[in-house]
Parts: sequence; structure tokens; C-alpha cells
Amino acid sequence: MERRDFLKYILAAGACTCCGCNIKSKDEAVKDDSFSEQNILEIAKFPICYHCNLNCAYCSHFSPIAPKYEMPVEVFEKDLIRLEKITKGNIRQIALMGGEPLLHKDINKIITILSKHFPSSRKRISTNGILLKDMDEKFFKLCTENNIEIKYSPYTGYKNYPKKEFFQKLKEKYGIIINSTEENVEKFELINLTKEKKDESKNYDLCNKKIGCLQINNGKCAPCSVISNIEIFNDYFKEYKIPVYKTDYLDIYKINSIEEIFKYLKTPKTVCKYCNFGCNIKTKPWKLSNKEVDEWYDINKKG
Repeated sequence: MERRDFLKYILAAGACTCCGCNIKSKDEAVKDDSFSEQNILEIAKFPICYHCNLNCAYCSHFSPIAPKYEMPVEVFEKDLIRLEKITKGNIRQIALMGGEPLLHKDINKIITILSKHFPSSRKRISTNGILLKDMDEKFFKLCTENNIEIKYSPYTGYKNYPKKEFFQKLKEKYGIIINSTEENVEKFELINLTKEKKDESKNYDLCNKKIGCLQINNGKCAPCSVISNIEIFNDYFKEYKIPVYKTDYLDIYKINSIEEIFKYLKTPKTVCKYCNFGCNIKTKPWKLSNKEVDEWYDINKKG
């Protein structure tokens, strides 16, 4: 079986368990660690924008307090080429994330580059869906031609959020793959950062973020959005700064194989000592952010 056909086969077998990521649950991965045995990385996520147009409280990407940033096209392509070399193209899915990825002025170029280097991988754009009404025809045709899935999170509590019919019309008009993550975003999981140290190994084992998921930003990899974007929190709330070390990240320009990625993903990170995201799950109703520290940090804990 050729690699292209093999990838199509395994893509069809993927299970969807976490907010549209289409990666296996932790229990499934423990029973069947096939993603590492077959040298297949489940998903690689690129935060091509830090900022967002929606401003959600409790955002695990810290977008409400993030500076305006669009990943330069040349940086994206350089990292993509390096990732292609390391993994030999064996990635089930690549996601363009935010912030809000549709804010990127060169989103069409990003799509073209992504499709050029990873033609066989499943590709998606994770969006809140609001800006789809402003996208040009070229964008939708590129999505159709390159099998780019649009995965939107329906924040129907937001004023003037598009109706279901709007997304259905886009699907019918352009033949694009467009799906929602759920019926309606009603709650957010809390990160609950603290300076009260916890067992990072236990936290990492409890957190589903490590199962074949990689966040890639300017040549640095992280196993989750919290670690990938923690410096945004640290820069904004200096008094509550979370310790971060070089070993929390993986430099894709200092490794030469996908096995090194799996080894990194199986190792607990320092930030896990101070994070409860995915470990001790608590939720709050979705709302817009006031940019207060208690949206991300448990001020009732020590530190």
C-alpha cells in the first residue's frame, strides 16, 4: 500500500474525542498505542494568530490578553517543511488555530502552502465561525479544492452569531466540509493555574493533551495550548508568572526523527506542576472576558 493510500486509510479510522481534534482518547491510546508504533503523529496545530475577535473568558489560548500577532507566511512554511522532513509527512491531521485564524491576512497563502507540503493529511481550520461571512470566494474555493475542513465552535450566546442556515448555505454553495464542534458552546473548562505545586507526572498522565497532539509555534513545540501560550499569561500578569523552562518545549530544528517527538510527548512538563487543565476539571458558563487574572488563575490557592 502506498503512503498516500495508507494515510487515507488511517484518517478514516480516527476517533473524535476532543473539540474537533479527531484524536484518540487517552484510554484508547493506552490500549492501542498505534500512533507511535506506526510512526504517525495524530495532530499538529499551528496558532497562526494569537488574537481573536470574540474575547472569550477562560480561553486556553489566552487570546483576550494576547498581543495582535499573525504568524509570518515564511515562518509557517519553514516550520512546515521541517516538520515534513522529520515526520516524513506522517501526520493524520494538521489544524490552523488561533486566536482566530481567519484574522490572518494571508490565510489563502497559508492554505496553499499547507496543501502543498501535506497533501495526504487531513487539514482543518478551527474558527468561531463569525468571520466566515467576510471571507472572499477565493478562500472557500481553496478550501474546497484542497479538502480543508472548517470546524466552527457555535457561540450562539454571542450577539448576532450566524444561524445554522448560514453554515448550511456555505456547504451547499461551495461543497466545502464544514462542521460544528457541538450544538452550542455553553461552558468552558477552567485552566486554574496556581503557584501551589502539584505532581506534574500525575497531572500529565491525567491530561489528555499528550496523546499524539503537538502545538507548533515558531519552531517550538508544546503538547498543549496552555504550555504553548503560557508566556502570554506571564507577560500580562507578571505578578502571577508561571515558571517555564527550556525543557518544556521541543525545538524541531534540533531533532531529526518523529521518535524524538513521541519521547518528548511522553515526558511531563514543568508547567504541569501549576496547571489543572484537563486534570481536575471544573467549568463555568461561557462569557466574554474582563481580562481578570481569576479567569485563568485560582487566586484562592497559595501563591
